[in-house]
Amino acid sequence: MDNNQRKQFLKDVGIALFGERWQTDLSRELKLSDPRRLRQWLNDERQIPPGIMEDLVELLEARQELIKKHINLLKTALKQKA
Repeated sequence: MDNNQRKQFLKDVGIALFGERWQTDLSRELKLSDPRRLRQWLNDERQIPPGIMEDLVELLEARQELIKKHINLLKTALKQKA
């Protein structure tokens, strides 16, 4: 995966997880020491480290688990009312 592909994934995942104002929240979740780092990656001032992609997968999987949990809780609650 080249840097342009990593940059697109970074944007897509950021928006999927946090909405249109995703950069600050994603920087915090990635525990970046400097919030400007994300903008440097997006502006091609620095290469995105390949390890960031694994971090994105972990964030997506964590969100997926949380969503599944809430789906199951809601389904259970709906069955109890029926």
